[in-house]
Amino acid sequence: MEPLKQAQEVADKILKMTRSIALTGKKEEAEQEAEAFSVLMDERESMIDELTDLRLQIDPSEADSAEFKAILKTINQITELDKAHMVIMESFREEAQASYKEIKQGQRIHAGYNPLPGDEASSKINIKS
Repeated sequence: MEPLKQAQEVADKILKMTRSIALTGKKEEAEQEAEAFSVLMDERESMIDELTDLRLQIDPSEADSAEFKAILKTINQITELDKAHMVIMESFREEAQASYKEIKQGQRIHAGYNPLPGDEASSKINIKS
């Protein structure tokens, strides 16, 4: 199969996979959506490598063909979907980071009022006076 047709098929598969994941950005679904996005990235990795290899096989003279432009259009659609997904993933990351900061602050406050065993300061009575 010629590289252009192969590249179009691979790009179409990647686009179909990328469209299959619908990220809502809802806080209660964050864990499932992050997991689904991670699985998608893992599954697509080999196909993206294949697409990159096929790009090297395509003759430069074919770069102006309609088939090549269709492949680029598909890749652009994938890129736009990825950008939208990354915005949602970034919001999940920011929420997790804020939660982590709150947890650490709570731990520091708790430790300040409730020292751990062994952290108590020793006391000494001055009896020489």
